[in-house]
Amino acid sequence: MARNVALAQRLAREAAWAPIAVVVLHAIAGALFGHEPYVDPVSHFLGGAAMAFFVQRACEWGPEVIGKTTLLGRNAFAFTSTCTAATFWEFGEFVRDRLLDSNVQLSLANTMRDLLLGCAGALVYLAVRGRR
Repeated sequence: MARNVALAQRLAREAAWAPIAVVVLHAIAGALFGHEPYVDPVSHFLGGAAMAFFVQRACEWGPEVIGKTTLLGRNAFAFTSTCTAATFWEFGEFVRDRLLDSNVQLSLANTMRDLLLGCAGALVYLAVRGRR
């Protein structure tokens, strides 16, 4: 149990900073410059890269939890997990719009762009850094 807690703390300290930083930067830049047309797309792309980094690092540190994985397996898991996270992020925006009568999802094209950029961010990260 203590080993799992230590592993979770290490993961939070050494890998969770990336997706958290993207969310914080998105909030700050969005408040300063507005979310569209530049801050939101860049944030979704960086968020995809940050999430792929986080998941890939989690796979490297947790073989006793998920088993030993190959590089291809870690990269595939990082990519599919990032795509899933991007999808659920958009679900969250949809629910927020409906419950709070907001307009975060401007259009279907906006939502699809956000999903595509999140997945593209993961692909670029994995292509550049995913060879570990």
